Amino acid sequence: MDNLSPDQIKAMITMLQGMLPSENPPTVNTEESVQSQENTIKTAPSRKINQGQFVNKFDAMMESKLHKDDCVIDQKLKQFDPTPRTRNFKPLTVKCRVCGKTESINPSLLVDTPDRYKCNSCSRSAG
Repeated sequence: MDNLSPDQIKAMITMLQGMLPSENPPTVNTEESVQSQENTIKTAPSRKINQGQFVNKFDAMMESKLHKDDCVIDQKLKQFDPTPRTRNFKPLTVKCRVCGKTESINPSLLVDTPDRYKCNSCSRSAG
């Protein structure tokens, strides 16, 4: 709107007012209406909260302590101990292709051949 002259803005306002279906079109001073629109732009107030004023209402609610009760009930209601691991495996000894570290791993962790193995430390690093 910076490229429009005041006369062009007035012409646009009169064209828009002519499109209104009302019987009594409001008479508006175009210069005042444009200036009032520029002055009425408001920004949202800052929502910053002071740490000293903040009160955590969840701590006062009953739900904040329910997870502790669940652990006690689970211990009372359990019928069996956790099932021990039943699948045995023979570990493979592989060498990391990046750093050369030798590890014993589960064969299911080996995707391709042992030559393509990469240890956890080298997998996390870039490259």
